[in-house]
Amino acid sequence: MIPAAKNSEYAPQVPTDELSLASFSEVQLSDKSQIREFLWAREMIRSDYNFSTLYSWGDVYRFRWTFFRGRLLIYNGRDDFLLMPAGEYFGVEEMVAISDAVRRGGKSGNFVLVDDDYVRLHPQIKTRFRVELDEADADYIYLSRKLVELKGKKLIKKRNLISQFRTLHPDSLCRNLGPADAAECRGLAVEWSRHRDSAAADELLALDRALASFEELGLSGVGIFIGGRMAAFSIYSRQNSNTVSVHFEKFDPAVKGASQVVNWETARVLADNFPNINREQDLGIEGLRRAKMSYSPEYRVMSYMLLR
Repeated sequence: MIPAAKNSEYAPQVPTDELSLASFSEVQLSDKSQIREFLWAREMIRSDYNFSTLYSWGDVYRFRWTFFRGRLLIYNGRDDFLLMPAGEYFGVEEMVAISDAVRRGGKSGNFVLVDDDYVRLHPQIKTRFRVELDEADADYIYLSRKLVELKGKKLIKKRNLISQFRTLHPDSLCRNLGPADAAECRGLAVEWSRHRDSAAADELLALDRALASFEELGLSGVGIFIGGRMAAFSIYSRQNSNTVSVHFEKFDPAVKGASQVVNWETARVLADNFPNINREQDLGIEGLRRAKMSYSPEYRVMSYMLLR
């Protein structure tokens, strides 16, 4: 959650000639240190505010970024949105001025991932923007311990599927992933996506970029192997001091229980050091929403859009 600025409504308006999209840069690996340190220092919980996300999906969403008045501004060129500035809250008129600067370049000037706290603390925002709840971009947050224990009637099916998998595959192996596993991860992702919608193609592009820079991005992951063949994998990175974001998770649909086992093993690996797991958004995809809700998230990080 982004902290509110003191007396932010009375901060000076941003001069309209100070900012333009020409001052934004593509997300490069060389930007990792300054962007990541800025975001980690602010304990950002949303998975979009993660350097691994910004870089991996950079070509798909055409992300561009800049620092402006001590905040991090990120622009999604594909969908023509500014992300909520990361850092101390801007006042309402400052948000309008930033929007206007972008609009002068022929863009929408709209914002996404705007905190509910910001809308609550700045009711005047509704006089300058149309404010809409954006449920599709809500992040799902889980307690690692609960994903390991899987207690309660709601999760009995998950426990049973894990038990069945272990009975059917007593020699299965779970191990940490590294760059050498890239080809097998991609092969499994291609197989998984074969019967999915077109959005899966975008995810494959992001996965390729992540795998190509696995170590440089500081990514980690676990793979489930049966007879030496990968049946499932997850790839994740630190989100903040107590949270990991799972960026990619794929499994062989023909292997019963593989999905539940990789979820469980990931939580088991992380639980000692990271009490929270961010499993990112459902993007408004009904099947994905059902899958994420079936694990009883601790909460969802809701957000709003500010539209002109």
